[in-house]
Amino acid sequence: MATTAMPAFGGKTLQSGSQGPDVALVQSWLNGIHTQWNAVHTVTVDGIFGSGTAASVKAFQTLDNIAVTGKVDSHTWNRLYSQYAGIFGEGEIFPGISMKSGMSGATVKSAQVRLKYLIPNLVVDGNYGPNTKSAVQSFQICQRLTADGVLGKITWDALYSQVSD
Repeated sequence: MATTAMPAFGGKTLQSGSQGPDVALVQSWLNGIHTQWNAVHTVTVDGIFGSGTAASVKAFQTLDNIAVTGKVDSHTWNRLYSQYAGIFGEGEIFPGISMKSGMSGATVKSAQVRLKYLIPNLVVDGNYGPNTKSAVQSFQICQRLTADGVLGKITWDALYSQVSD
């Protein structure tokens, strides 16, 4: 049975120059996989798809026997998640960087889906705009967290422990 990637691929190939929480999530998956495989490629989880991330993606693609492009398309995204989930278990993990206004992608969309359970009028579009920031602030207030509208590790953990898919 195939493992369904969580979050689902956002539709935009990640490659050199890409930035944001989806890149950070891929970097987190890569580090977990490469550590388990005793590979030498680890990357800084910073959300920036630079040469180190590209090299790590290529190493993964080589080890997983898939097309070596150095880019993360839907196939590589799903294979990365499947390998990571096979080692650490299924489920979403904090992407490794805080999400804030101006960011977008599959990871933002996943958080919006969870926030929508609590704030039904929130539009789930994968863009971290003013309405998402406001929804995060409302959630943070309810949880007695710092209401800065940034979805960092503490807010992520609280949101993902409160609401399930």
